[in-house]
Amino acid sequence: MHRRELIRLLGLSVLGPAAGRVAGGPLWRAEAQRRAPDVDLVLTAAPDDARILAGEPTRVSRFHARLRSGPAEAIVASHDDSHLGPTLRLRQGQQVRVRFENRLDEPSIVHWHGLDVPESADGHPRLAVRAGRSYDYDFTVLNRAGTYWYHPHPHMRTGPQVYAGLAGLLVVEDDEEQALGLPSDTSDIALVLQDRRFDAGNRLVYPETGPAGGRGRGGMRMGRGQQGMGGMMALMEMETGVLGDTMLVNGRVRPALDVEAGWLRVRLLNGSNARVYRLAWTHNRPMHVIGGDGGLFDRPVTRRTLTLAPAQRADVLLDLSDLATDSEVALHSLAFPADEAGHTMTMLPGTTAPLPQGSPLDLATLRIRGRNTRPFTLPERLSDPGDGWQPVPDAPIRRIPLSFQAMQWFLGGRTFAMEDVAGDETVRPGSTHIWELVNLPNPMGMEMAHPIHLHGRQFRVLSRTGGRAPSLREGIVDHGWTDTVLVLPGETVRIQVTFSTHRGLFLYHCHILEHEDMGMMRNFRIA
Repeated sequence: MHRRELIRLLGLSVLGPAAGRVAGGPLWRAEAQRRAPDVDLVLTAAPDDARILAGEPTRVSRFHARLRSGPAEAIVASHDDSHLGPTLRLRQGQQVRVRFENRLDEPSIVHWHGLDVPESADGHPRLAVRAGRSYDYDFTVLNRAGTYWYHPHPHMRTGPQVYAGLAGLLVVEDDEEQALGLPSDTSDIALVLQDRRFDAGNRLVYPETGPAGGRGRGGMRMGRGQQGMGGMMALMEMETGVLGDTMLVNGRVRPALDVEAGWLRVRLLNGSNARVYRLAWTHNRPMHVIGGDGGLFDRPVTRRTLTLAPAQRADVLLDLSDLATDSEVALHSLAFPADEAGHTMTMLPGTTAPLPQGSPLDLATLRIRGRNTRPFTLPERLSDPGDGWQPVPDAPIRRIPLSFQAMQWFLGGRTFAMEDVAGDETVRPGSTHIWELVNLPNPMGMEMAHPIHLHGRQFRVLSRTGGRAPSLREGIVDHGWTDTVLVLPGETVRIQVTFSTHRGLFLYHCHILEHEDMGMMRNFRIA
């Protein structure tokens, strides 16, 4: 730990619960205090039990929310029957205050994935909140309407904490979206896709490379540690990303949801630690994709399959108006060659084997119960971002190799250090850059798809070249704004990002959570 980091953390421990307000500096603090929050809530992370499988409940970690002031619809769902946190619903322009209370037995911090917020509200791991402490977030909702999410971000513990249940949706609304008259209320549903493993006692199973096995944090059964072959296999699974053998949608196994015949809006989130999905409806029904990570597109994009990597979201319209009562439509993940997503583990000593990448999966079923008579036509135009976006061919270009060497994943030849920032990782507020993400081959055969996520502002995908993944490539939608881009094995992807005007230290990393925890993450500084 750097000396200045140690001093800063000691200062935070003295300041206690109010330290989060100080972290942004006097200018940010004065800005946040100009107006009272429109939404003021308490978000708590704590151990809990959830009945996921038949039999004994599963020990999980879960977010709970309590509204202190603001509109009641800010907390729209608590998911009491699953491990997921509540869905938060905010509006563009609202001033938000969140008191995060950490009741876990380890440090944690919350990242508002996809939102453009100040450094002090972004959930950087150097601001991790110790067990029993709290932290205040203050930010204005700058983003357009869309589907975002929140999850923990402590260094080396993001994977296990998300796996244990700490995740929730965050929906942003605005006037432009409301004027479109898209399916709403019971015709607006969300599906959070995750895979998990359980032992015979319904405990979550997660590999650990530490010195001991046992229950582990949050009631999870851990792997066998660094002892002999068991430790080596656990380490290898961490290097490739943790996969499960049981598919969960909204925290339940293959749920059946009752819907009405008519048009349906389906918000999809890949909340898995490492699994890539190739989504399709039964009967080859088209997916009318109207939005992604950064909100609505300018027009619908129609696909028969949809590739969704960890952390990515998709906003899909589904036409069920031709179906009779008691009809069913199912959501599947179609098979694809495992090497399109990269090397995968198939076993961990003492546990059941995960399903490999590319396995065909049954996810959820929609059952027709009644009919929605509200007329709706798929719009030809959806949104005008109003930002005048266009390619900037003379923007500075930075080449970032994604590589594996000496049992370690690298971003641009570097691994994570808490406050380390290289010269090419410092940018001016509001400046535009092109980052070229190059997924390099390597002699060890560790070639994987990497979903690369940038904190702060959304970006645009300019081009894809190379690669050897035709099944996944056909379902990728590089349209509109995004915050996470899947870079396939052997592929080079160029993105154009105009950085936030919020100054400070932010992150970019692979969103295979085990890669992030093992150092495939770097800081960039806006200054």
